[in-house]
Amino acid sequence: MEPDNPLRELLGLDLPPERQAAVVSAYRDILANLEALRALDLTDVHPAIVFEPTAPYRQKGDAP
Repeated sequence: MEPDNPLRELLGLDLPPERQAAVVSAYRDILANLEALRALDLTDVHPAIVFEPTAPYRQKGDAP
């Protein structure tokens, strides 16, 4: 049993070392992409869709 295996301790994954290396490598790329997305300045970017649940129930011309 390996001492200090973070995948086993944190996630409950008991993988062989070669599979563990492949999983860590795959998630390293995903985490790098998430960091790049979090670094984007979206201050002046508005969402493409605004959630408005009452829109289908309003008649044309009614104010929200």
